[in-house]
Amino acid sequence: MSRIPEETIQQVIAATDIVALVGRSVKLRKAGTNFLGLCPFHNEKTPSFNVSPSRNTYHCFGCGAGGTSIRFVMEHDGLSFVEAVKRLADAAGIRIEEEVWDANAEAEAKHRSLLLRAHREISEWFHQLLMKHKIAAPARDYLKSRGITAEVAKNWQMGYAPPSGAFFREWAAQAKIPESVLVEAGIFVQSDEDSGRRGTYPRFRDRLMFPIRNDHGDVIAFSGRVLDPEAKTAKYLNSPETSLFSKSKVLFGFDRAKRAISKAGEAIVCEGQIDMIMVYEAGFQNVVAGQGTAFTELHAKLLKRVCNEVVLCYDSDNAGYKAAERAFQILSPIGLTVKVASLPKGEDPDSLLRKEGTEALQAVLGNAADFLEYQIRRLRASAKSDSMVERVRMAEQVATAISIFTGVAQRITAVNKVAKLLEISEDQLNAMVKRAANEAKNGQGTQKTSDAPVNVVDEAKKLLASQHKTAVLLCQMALSDAEVMYWLRESDCEEMLREVPGTELLALLVHSRHDPLEETSQLVFMTGLERHQEAAFAQLQVSQRPAGGLEEAKQALYSLELARLQNLILGLQSKQRQPGLSAEEIAHLQERVMELTAMRKECLDRTKPPPNSFSP
Repeated sequence: MSRIPEETIQQVIAATDIVALVGRSVKLRKAGTNFLGLCPFHNEKTPSFNVSPSRNTYHCFGCGAGGTSIRFVMEHDGLSFVEAVKRLADAAGIRIEEEVWDANAEAEAKHRSLLLRAHREISEWFHQLLMKHKIAAPARDYLKSRGITAEVAKNWQMGYAPPSGAFFREWAAQAKIPESVLVEAGIFVQSDEDSGRRGTYPRFRDRLMFPIRNDHGDVIAFSGRVLDPEAKTAKYLNSPETSLFSKSKVLFGFDRAKRAISKAGEAIVCEGQIDMIMVYEAGFQNVVAGQGTAFTELHAKLLKRVCNEVVLCYDSDNAGYKAAERAFQILSPIGLTVKVASLPKGEDPDSLLRKEGTEALQAVLGNAADFLEYQIRRLRASAKSDSMVERVRMAEQVATAISIFTGVAQRITAVNKVAKLLEISEDQLNAMVKRAANEAKNGQGTQKTSDAPVNVVDEAKKLLASQHKTAVLLCQMALSDAEVMYWLRESDCEEMLREVPGTELLALLVHSRHDPLEETSQLVFMTGLERHQEAAFAQLQVSQRPAGGLEEAKQALYSLELARLQNLILGLQSKQRQPGLSAEEIAHLQERVMELTAMRKECLDRTKPPPNSFSP
């Protein structure tokens, strides 16, 4: 550690505009003689972070953080006191003369400086190879095929990693950077005994290179894209975690985009480096990209410091939807509004720009939908119908997303909006949200990994639990009584099966050729089902036979019809509460509600309490 004279420290503080310094990372607004913003050191929704230009200090009334410009750089960027003073001094053009009094700390600082120099110089070397060396011709051809000009390559210091380790070692010798430093930086890899190699070898070979920078523009890592389409290796390869680089903390391009993000109050997030670069070069400079991994809480906090809204601009395929869903689960809890820009099928931001230009991308970004609305669109596009059953199934999935919201007002607004979009009652949706929140709290809502073994018995129990109890009762009756089965198939129950949630198993049975009197038909029916459905029916068959016969089955069907009518009434009443309806529309809805209410009363008069139903 170095000792810096007190007068030099005071000079650095006096020369630093603290509003400009903090404003690079925190969106500030004028409040009298001071400036206010959301604190970058803790999560908050109401600004309590105060910057005073007259005192040249900052203070958060929420968490107590505060101090001078030096303290801000130390806390915000994770630097030591000496490193923070040096950075501010460099920015102000102040020369620092210091005395070394702690040899160990000074050695550590010098080592960090050497790692940064290694990254900076190899980045420059990669770039020179790409721009001038004949060995990089395939990389230049690739850039041309993607519409990336030499000017863009220069702007982002793109580079080329040669295929041979000899090139690297020749460069390292000239740069006088020890091989041990290159290993620590992740540029070289130390071979293990089982690899068949000896010594070290370059991590990146025959790849187009993108330097990854920290908030202040220092190169701290690399991402390399493979050029050989036949190569049996990962398309993108990133530097490993090092003392300089943690992929969970760094967003590609944030060093350039943060001011534009702060000014716009919004961050566009792409999946890959090339997408991000081309969007930025097209004039949308409030854009960043991940590092090939899912969003992390640290990424979210980084964006929260400078904006309140995020627009996810991911590929239009199913993988892009899943990535957007995961990002929403990380971004929303810390108070960021999440929107999704729906790209045309088969397009990514880069390809859309090349084919249709900036106006097309502007339109896509301008039409970005709130995440919940986007999710409903996706679910509706894949739904088999627009029946009440399908809408309730969609609502259950959207309820999980709503349950993530931490603010009461935010949840109320979301429930109101989704209930209108899906034409279901707010009470129904609130119950679903509450259930989803409880499941998440109890650890039941966590998603299984794709390779986790599925317990068929547990899945069958969940399926049975999701079914309407009266529909389960009818299934039991039909499985054990051929007369009930034949009557069900002849009854007019298609509307009920479409509109009442929890009748999926009953529908499978009604539409099947299952005959309780023929063992062969039973086997054919069971083998045509999915495993968890088969297990569910097996549980029903071994459960105690319900009391009653055909008359009780008719009463059960009346109960389900009653549920169908009630759902329809609730849906219409929800529509009636929508703003902007004409008098004619209101009258029509009211007339329909009265008709359904009369039908419900008639059905209620015919309905007696059903016998006890199956309880899984």
